[in-house]
Amino acid sequence: MLTKKLLSAKIHRLTVTGADVAYEGSFTLPPELMEAANIVSYESLHVWNVTRGTRLETYAIRGQTGSSDVCANGAAAHLIFPGDQVIVATYAFVADADVPEHQPRLIFVDQQNRITHTGPELPGPQRRPQSPVEHAPSAGQTSPAEQPSA
Repeated sequence: MLTKKLLSAKIHRLTVTGADVAYEGSFTLPPELMEAANIVSYESLHVWNVTRGTRLETYAIRGQTGSSDVCANGAAAHLIFPGDQVIVATYAFVADADVPEHQPRLIFVDQQNRITHTGPELPGPQRRPQSPVEHAPSAGQTSPAEQPSA
């Protein structure tokens, strides 16, 4: 049977609340968001950092019920920092015959990681009203959060 690897779920524009290099690994998500996106604990998870332009693959770990915690753990904490905006995605292998009916779960959140709406996506160049994206500092610069306080 032939299959295609298609997007299964996406949570768009999460705000990272924590990063811990000392943790063993994974990416913590609120259980409510995992359920909305049909993501299960230990599922392979792609994380795309909108703020810094980095991408990585790790696995999902269930956070505390009722929290808005989105945490990069282990090696991921070298690429993702609190305040960064990220997109998380999962993929599934779908039989060719089922491709026309396939619909990924698309979850959109606000800056507090609360669901604002669910799919569909708008094709570019269309845009929903939103805050402008702040870019990561260039090489040799520090972000406002990394600058020493006076």
